Amino acid sequence: MTPTNRTLLASLAALAVFASPALAQKGPAPAATDDCDHVAMAYWGGDPDSGLVAETVTICGEDGRVRATLSLVDSAGEIHFQRQYPTDEVMLLASPTDGDMPTRLDYWLSAFSDLDNTTHIPGPEAEFPFYAAEGLTDADINTLRAEARDMACYVQGMESANCLVRDGNGVREIGLMLFPG
Repeated sequence: MTPTNRTLLASLAALAVFASPALAQKGPAPAATDDCDHVAMAYWGGDPDSGLVAETVTICGEDGRVRATLSLVDSAGEIHFQRQYPTDEVMLLASPTDGDMPTRLDYWLSAFSDLDNTTHIPGPEAEFPFYAAEGLTDADINTLRAEARDMACYVQGMESANCLVRDGNGVREIGLMLFPG
């Protein structure tokens, strides 16, 4: 079993511990004030000297939804990657109970401290395939596999993980890896 599959399975197992009937509800869940204003961080590869930190902050929106902003920031404070997600649309963050959002955020960011390797990118024949990011070809993905680069694949929805690699001092999206949701 590849490290990515282990990480995703561990994440899914953690979700099962936190699961509640609310997860099956359709539409946005109302924000609970104890889910807002949490901050979590993880060093790239778990190494404080890596020069890159994954940070997330939750906020309660005026529309009643909780959103988590994920940023990858270098030691000079420059943001190299940033996305915002409604927490009810991210498997590891959806339907928190009794103030467990900080624990969920730590699980979510573990993809950045427990890196995978690009050699484990699934091929097109895989049961759960990999979809290359816009602008990347099959040849580019094969090159990444051959380079065996460190890769972080974080859960970004209910059935997929967004995969990133370091690109010099920055970060580059390389595609989505599907998993059973």
